[in-house]
Amino acid sequence: MKGIVEGIVTLAESGEVKVETANPQEMAFAVHKGSYPQLGEVFWKLVQWVEEKGYGIVGYSETVCYNDPHTTPEEKLVRKCQFPMRKKR
Repeated sequence: MKGIVEGIVTLAESGEVKVETANPQEMAFAVHKGSYPQLGEVFWKLVQWVEEKGYGIVGYSETVCYNDPHTTPEEKLVRKCQFPMRKKR
């Protein structure tokens, strides 16, 4: 899997559970209610906001789901879309 750190792939294949401590990280986020295909628009809006405010994205995007897509109607799905960011110098 090109572009993914080898240790992460090994961990994924092992099924192990690990614990890590992370430093505080500023995150730009938007909460979306609606269907999955619209998430691209939400992330694009986030990228534009980050750039306009003088920040840079410093990691991978994350999506936090607040309800179950298997039991929740598509129009009621709620997700937080986020990027880690840092102020540009």
